[in-house]
Amino acid sequence: MYLPDGRVPVLLTAHAEDLIAQDAAAILHYLERRPTGIDVAAVAAATLRTRRIRKHRVVIRAAALGELKDALRAVAAGEEHPLAVGSARSASRIAFVFPGQGSQWPSMGIEAYDRLPEYRAEVDRCAAVFTAAGHASPLDYLRAEPDVPTNDFTQVQIQGAQFVHGVALARVWRSCGVLPDITVGHSLGEIGAAYIAGTITLTEAVGIVAARATLLDGLTGPYRVAVLGLGPDAAHEVIAGADGWAEVSVVNSKSSVAVSGDTETIAALVRATADRGAFAREIEMWFPAHTTKLDPLRAELESLLPAGEFTESPVRFIGSATASAVAAGTDFADYWYTNLRSTVRFDRAVATAVEYGARVFVELSAHPALLYALGDTLDDEEGAIEPAEVLAVGSGRRDEPIADRLAANIAAVAVTDPGYRWADLIDAAPEPLRNFPFAPMRSEHLWAAPAPLPPVAGISVAVEHWQPHLPAVSAGTRRAAVIDLGSGLGAAVADRFDVVAPADADLLIVVAPALDGPDVVTAAEALAAQIESGLLGYADTPGDTDRDVWLVTVGGEQVRPTDPAPRPAQAALGAMHRSLGLEFPEHRFGHLDLQARTLDTAAVAVLAGSTGEFATRDGAVYRRTTRDEQIDTPAWTADSGVLDEVVITGGSGVVGLHLARCLAAQGARRIVLLSRSGVDPAHLAELNAEVIAPRCDITDPAALAAAIAETGSVAASLVIHAAGSATIAEHGRLSGAAFANTMSAKVGGFDRLAATWPLRSDARILLCSSVSGMWGGIGHIAYAAANRLLDVAAAQHRAQGRRCTAVRWGLWPGNGIIDESESARVQRSGLQPMRPDRAAEVCLRDWSGDPLVFTVDRDRLRTFLGEADEPAATAATPAVPAAAPPAGPADAVRSALGAVLKVADTASLDLAESLLDLGVDSLLALDLRKKLTAATGHKVPLAKILGGITGAELIEHLETTDKESTHA
Repeated sequence: MYLPDGRVPVLLTAHAEDLIAQDAAAILHYLERRPTGIDVAAVAAATLRTRRIRKHRVVIRAAALGELKDALRAVAAGEEHPLAVGSARSASRIAFVFPGQGSQWPSMGIEAYDRLPEYRAEVDRCAAVFTAAGHASPLDYLRAEPDVPTNDFTQVQIQGAQFVHGVALARVWRSCGVLPDITVGHSLGEIGAAYIAGTITLTEAVGIVAARATLLDGLTGPYRVAVLGLGPDAAHEVIAGADGWAEVSVVNSKSSVAVSGDTETIAALVRATADRGAFAREIEMWFPAHTTKLDPLRAELESLLPAGEFTESPVRFIGSATASAVAAGTDFADYWYTNLRSTVRFDRAVATAVEYGARVFVELSAHPALLYALGDTLDDEEGAIEPAEVLAVGSGRRDEPIADRLAANIAAVAVTDPGYRWADLIDAAPEPLRNFPFAPMRSEHLWAAPAPLPPVAGISVAVEHWQPHLPAVSAGTRRAAVIDLGSGLGAAVADRFDVVAPADADLLIVVAPALDGPDVVTAAEALAAQIESGLLGYADTPGDTDRDVWLVTVGGEQVRPTDPAPRPAQAALGAMHRSLGLEFPEHRFGHLDLQARTLDTAAVAVLAGSTGEFATRDGAVYRRTTRDEQIDTPAWTADSGVLDEVVITGGSGVVGLHLARCLAAQGARRIVLLSRSGVDPAHLAELNAEVIAPRCDITDPAALAAAIAETGSVAASLVIHAAGSATIAEHGRLSGAAFANTMSAKVGGFDRLAATWPLRSDARILLCSSVSGMWGGIGHIAYAAANRLLDVAAAQHRAQGRRCTAVRWGLWPGNGIIDESESARVQRSGLQPMRPDRAAEVCLRDWSGDPLVFTVDRDRLRTFLGEADEPAATAATPAVPAAAPPAGPADAVRSALGAVLKVADTASLDLAESLLDLGVDSLLALDLRKKLTAATGHKVPLAKILGGITGAELIEHLETTDKESTHA
């Protein structure tokens, strides 16, 4: 498939920004010298084949070679081009935003239905559910003749069409590889947001749309709704000065509200607001939603709604009625009444999405209704995010072909993601182009380094990375409750906060017990005993339904290379806390690891701010992320000596057998497969090597001694520990005995094996750990802890001079330690089964640390990461064209206005007129602000652009800002 407009994406990527232009020039030179017959798909395939995805990226959309050449010429010259877009950011969490009513019109789906197969398929699917439930089809509205009046349709058809249009557009985005981590709904749009997040079914969504619309259809009367370019306080002032009834029903941003009221009152408010020089417009709504008029109708709405509750999903659904993530188990009746009755606080919902890491916002509507409000709200988030980090796009515009707008915006979002699969947008793999230019490289070399080996297709390799971090200053005083699980540090923590009862706290700080011993087996036993005594009960502490829950450990992380190996129990508690947090999506779980049992200013700042994975060392704060790792060591071969005597525990399991097959293929001389149940002879016959497979429970000293004797007591050159079992249970069902059982083979078994089995002095030890130890999983408390303890064991062995690596595996195919149903749930969260041969190719070599090795849907997996990852080496960060030198304010304003208004003769613009009178609407205001920022280096508030300011006043504002920044 191609992009919705039929164009092919051609990706340019380089490790330095200036090399993008060089690459464009080189490809252009190649195309101009080659004979005809080359098509765009061949060029796109060639760039993907010959270039590793790097930090800086630009994507060009082209249907024909002429379009491609024109765009390459512009990129080479450092100029803008409508078919080229770049970015200089690492991957970000994506929020799909679903607006309410106001941006719809009859016939709005005609073009999309005719041109976009994915849109059409979803519309037909939704329409079938509407008609099966006895409702009029939303297709009648979506595909109506353009001049059909709106009042020819029922509210079920109108609201149904708005719902269907949004979710069908979402399907187009998803079919192009752009998936949401978060969904945000605005009024009616909450239904589409909940459905796309996966927290309600399509049948339930249709039932909710119909119930809501049926109720409102009965309220249709002499009501109107107006969008005003005012803040809530100013809107209340205007309302107070008007005759008749009106209420603020929606707060979109600090300078945009919607007001519901009587027809004449709304008309008067629009006139009064326009007289103040602010934006004012009526929208097509004839009922008083989100006002006191709904107070008597709760019982009626509940009788119309389908029974049900929200279900668990890896995608967070944030409603604008509550401005928080909607928890699984929330009842429909209460929530959907709140949705219809309460004032819409879209501004707060966006702020919540930002807290959850959203930096890319995609509006799903026929014409953008919320992009201005998004930009205005995000202006207030500058303390938390940089403006350049945020991208907000729509899915169509009333005055443009929908396929063109969709394709441009999909490309703009995709280029921000270093892991985006561009190859999926090319129908076939054309024949390689001969003599195609290689990626440009810098000529200077600052140091010598071995060339990394090529990445292994379909496998991601990452390492844990602790990045220096400056905590944000928390606004206001946090109401904190402290739970000390036996550390002795609780009193010191309480002294630094305004402590309240847990029921009143918006911040719960849990201090881990003082389990500091270095022995991993003793740590596992102590944790099992504490679980039996209620260790995890802190998660059930009653209180605020939306709060931060911090776990404080001491010495549980190895943050710097010079740090000692982590304390086992403290490390395991951090992994357990992360898994526990996934059971409580309405809260935010964070983990802070201290260097010692003291609390300094840096630690207090972390606990008072946004949650995540943090550590403090010597007064500095570090944040845990991952970054992609280069493979720069050769694989073990028969000639290396590593494969002389291979011992694999868990030898009858999925992982052990996969690795045994790969080692046999690589020339292993002898393989010892240890397992409690023995290995199926059919599996042994597959191995082209000498194989011994004694039955051996590695937790049993006598069985180990017998197995050593059976193998001739030959010293192992390579030990692979793949034995283990898993208890998958949420905290309320996890017993101490089940926890201990999960620790038995994986932790205790390896400890006994390492102390007993004879090893060569240069032996390699490879421990099969899991990404669950770092990222957690729902029900993975025990499993995550076991793997984290295995990671600690690897660090301890390295500290003792042994060559030991814990490979933190993703998901293996087949039923291994976790069963089929749990494997399916893990896959829904983003991890995909690895190809065994490729996974083995990655891991069977020397590593300096503990890599994470997995196959992944990066978009989906980001839901389970604390924040966006570091830029990757094999799939890195994006690029923007170099900015031009700042222009003078007068030239900048004329040039930017001319560009957004499409006026060639900028001298003809009357700058004495307001920007509104010149034709700058809310969408053009976003574009104007962007161009002014690029030209002058200063960002003009959106409220000022749409607040009646003239062009001359805008110039004066920029000149003043320029002087102030110079003096500063």
